[in-house]
Amino acid sequence: MKRQILSVAAAFLLSIIAAAQCDAQQTVMKVNIPFAFGAGNTMLPAGEYGIRRYALGEVVQLIRQSDGEPLILVTTLAVERTGKPLSPSLVFNQYGNDYFLSEIWTGNRQGRQLRKSAHEKELTSTMGRHEVAVLAHAWLFR
Repeated sequence: MKRQILSVAAAFLLSIIAAAQCDAQQTVMKVNIPFAFGAGNTMLPAGEYGIRRYALGEVVQLIRQSDGEPLILVTTLAVERTGKPLSPSLVFNQYGNDYFLSEIWTGNRQGRQLRKSAHEKELTSTMGRHEVAVLAHAWLFR
C-alpha cells in the first residue's frame, strides 16, 4: 500500500513538472490599444498590452500593460474561424464611445472569446454594436 501511494505521488509530481515545461514557452501578443476598453468586469486605459495564456488549455488569459500595470485575468471560450486565418489581432465591440474586448486571435483559425460583462450586456440592449479590430504582434515568451 505504501509503495502504491509513493508511485501515485511520483506520477503526480512528474505530471506537474511536465506541464510546467510545456507551458514554459508560450506565445505572447503585444498590442497597442489606442482607446480605453473593458475586459471582463475591468475597465483599462489605452496603452500597450501583453496578452498571454495563464492556465493550461488557454481558458484563462492574462492581460498586462507593458509597464506592468494593470494586470487582470479573464476567462475565455474557444472559437474557431472558417476560411482564411486571421492575423494576430484583438476584436473589440464598440457601443458609442465604449469599447469591450471580445475576441483574441493568435494568427490561426482558433481564437478565444471573452464573456460579456453586465455593463456590456446593458449597452447591447440599448445601442448598436460595431466591431473594431486591432492588429497585434505575437512572439514566443520564455
